[in-house]
Amino acid sequence: MPSRPARTTGIVLAALGLVAVVLAIVLLVRPAGGGAPGAATASAGPSSAPSGTAPATSAAPGSAEAADGAAAPASTASAAPSGTEPGTGSDAPPAIVSFASTPASLDCEGDRTASVPLALSWETSGGATARLAVGTTDASAGEPVDLVESGYAAVTADCRDSETLITLAVLAPDGTTAQRTLVVPAS
Repeated sequence: MPSRPARTTGIVLAALGLVAVVLAIVLLVRPAGGGAPGAATASAGPSSAPSGTAPATSAAPGSAEAADGAAAPASTASAAPSGTEPGTGSDAPPAIVSFASTPASLDCEGDRTASVPLALSWETSGGATARLAVGTTDASAGEPVDLVESGYAAVTADCRDSETLITLAVLAPDGTTAQRTLVVPAS
């Protein structure tokens, strides 16, 4: 039988190894964006850093995207000076009014090697430029796109992936950013 210090050292090392394995499993299993996986979801909000990821907020029930099964939008609320409508004027913060994908989810039954073209549409306010990125929650380095778009078809989603992330960022001249991410699940 090993001596008492050797047993104690062995027990401590075994406990540390177990903690390391559990931590590694948790980090590998969690979704890339840190959010809970599920049907189409969205996140949005203004941030002061141009390349920062915006915090997620919940969608208003009855909104266009929530009603048609597409990604539920998140609201970007801001206080407007009295007598000024939010989203108008040059001092309005950037906002993503709507952002949707058609189809809202991929039907990949039987063919996990297929690529499905997506038609995206969005409407923004208060921004000077917009960028779109696929596969990430940070659109700061994404492709420049128009501030208002319907039927944008330069995006495809692969059925081999369980979900496709599509992020739209709207940047204002002062550097503030509104960002929203669509999660398009594959079945």
